[in-house]
Amino acid sequence: MLTIYDQIQELRAELSYDILSRTERADALKTLETLIAQQAKIDRDFDAQLAEIAALG
Repeated sequence: MLTIYDQIQELRAELSYDILSRTERADALKTLETLIAQQAKIDRDFDAQLAEIAALG
């Protein structure tokens, strides 16, 4: 099972080479944008939880 981070890295690697058609490239960019947004939300939620724990301590 790939993590979001792994998927992002894989898509970035694919996009760095000119092996995708225009349609595939557009799809990959859209997927990459979605994955980056998902990862950003996970990171924000994690940071908020850490802040809550720090406030309790």
